[in-house]
Amino acid sequence: MNDTDNFDGLMKAALCEIVREDWDALVNDGGGETVTVSRGMGRRIARILAGEKPKKRRGGLWGKLAVALLAALSVLAMLGMAMRPVREAFVHTVVTWYGSHFGVRYEAADEALPAVIEEVVLPAWLPDGWSLETNFATDYLVSHTILDANRNRITVDQHIIKPDEEMDRIDGRSPDAEVEDLLLNGVTPAKLISYSDIGAGERLALMWTDGYAFLLKTNGQHADADTLIRIAESMERERK
Repeated sequence: MNDTDNFDGLMKAALCEIVREDWDALVNDGGGETVTVSRGMGRRIARILAGEKPKKRRGGLWGKLAVALLAALSVLAMLGMAMRPVREAFVHTVVTWYGSHFGVRYEAADEALPAVIEEVVLPAWLPDGWSLETNFATDYLVSHTILDANRNRITVDQHIIKPDEEMDRIDGRSPDAEVEDLLLNGVTPAKLISYSDIGAGERLALMWTDGYAFLLKTNGQHADADTLIRIAESMERERK
């Protein structure tokens, strides 16, 4: 036995003696009061006084398992946020119908939404012969027009989302309007609304959300629903 082992043995013996003296004083004297100790505590103290090594508590294993489970759930949550369907800001579009127009408000999920437009999203595809022109741009709304040679037009609006506020007002008679729910690229929920507008005939509106709210509008004679959908599907935001 080396000096270190001898020193450790002496320290353990001294500590055990201290515990033994305190325990005897507590049991025999107790300040005149009855001392109640659980069976488990009594066995632990007896093992210490006998110089036995303390047994490992099963709670340590369960604690490690709990930590491992929480870590696994955290990893799954991070992986989920990396998936497009989970990561996208799904916002449910609610259409309120009025006599001469309809309004749209967006009810946001529990995801932080941009307070200003930090990224202007433009279509990567246009019909042959059509071009894109900027109408105006602010911190809250960016508007473009897609024109063909005959000045037929599709308007493209991108704006921030203010949950529970009516963000889009679209003129048009509502009794004959039709709303179709669809998925852009099989992922992003969108609404295609067919309606009539006094003096403008049949019109189409396609709206969806992806961090911002997007709205495409056109006269039904200028472009059909498939064209609007294809333009919208080309406006995917960059996935980081």
